[in-house]
Amino acid sequence: MNKLTLSISLLLLSFLVAGCSGQDGTAEQVGKKIDESVDSSKQAIDEAIDKAAKKIEELGNAAEGPAEQTGEKIDESMESMKDSMSEAYDNAAEKMEEAGDALKDKAEAASDGY
Repeated sequence: MNKLTLSISLLLLSFLVAGCSGQDGTAEQVGKKIDESVDSSKQAIDEAIDKAAKKIEELGNAAEGPAEQTGEKIDESMESMKDSMSEAYDNAAEKMEEAGDALKDKAEAASDGY
């Protein structure tokens, strides 16, 4: 019986060594193929998203037609006019103050002379 136990143990040990060899089994090969297909799918999806984003950006730029450009020009003109009016108002206020000071000085000089 001792020889039988030794023989069975050696047989099981040889199966164990053969099962743990460096060669991939069928399940491992299938798993690797699944991993590869998932990776290639991810890459294809990323490329499709990038292409779609570029197309959306191109369409957005194309939407900026003459009406949009005219609107922007009007906005710029209005802003410029607003700045000019504000500057003119500030200048007028300064001139009025200077004129008021000059009249005040003349009034004082006239009252000193009488």
